[in-house]
Amino acid sequence: MKECCKAYMDEQFGGDEETIGELYAEYIASVREKIGETEAALAAGDWEKLDRVAHTIKGNALAAGDNPMADTAIALRKAAVLKDAGESAALVAKLAELEKEL
Repeated sequence: MKECCKAYMDEQFGGDEETIGELYAEYIASVREKIGETEAALAAGDWEKLDRVAHTIKGNALAAGDNPMADTAIALRKAAVLKDAGESAALVAKLAELEKEL
């Protein structure tokens, strides 16, 4: 578990390891699914979907205390709104790299 997530979730859930473990596992599964959706949306040039999925990743990351993931998703939302394919591709790749750290 990423240290930032562990510290945040410990604070939020009073150190309840079982709850934290379950929530973190759900977070990982969600991020993996949503990153696949960002890749598909980017490949299809579906900027609205890319923005929506990045919004979901941002919210899930904030709920888990994963600020690097949240910050990258926020940047991706901005790139999607601007329809910046190059920046969006770089940020989707960064999300995939951050996912490997989970």
